[in-house]
Amino acid sequence: MENLEKKFTVWLLTRKFARNLEEAQAFAKAVMEGNCSEEIASQMAESNRSNMDVMMEIGKVTPEKIVPFMQGKLELAQKCIVFWEEHVKDTNAIFFRRKYEENYGSYD
Repeated sequence: MENLEKKFTVWLLTRKFARNLEEAQAFAKAVMEGNCSEEIASQMAESNRSNMDVMMEIGKVTPEKIVPFMQGKLELAQKCIVFWEEHVKDTNAIFFRRKYEENYGSYD
C-alpha cells in the first residue's frame, strides 16, 4: 500500500486520535516503526485522555496501554483503507480521501 504512513496519519486525524497533523504524523511514524519513545507514548496518552472510544476500550489512558492500542488501530486502519480504495464511492472512502487531500494534496 503506497503512502501508508500518510494514510495512517489521516486516519488518526479523522478518528480524533491526534489533535493536529504534526501530532498525527509523529504518532503514525512511531507506531509504524514500532519505536515509540517514552515522550511519544506520553504525548499519545495525553492526547487521548478524554477520548471516549479509547477510554472504553483500555480504561485509564496511560503510555503503557496506549501504544499497544495504537498498534491495533494500525491494523484496523490498514483494513479500512484497503476497503475504501476498493470501494471509492463508499461514504467513508469519500470523506477519507477529502481529508487526505486537505492535508497532502492529490490522493495518488
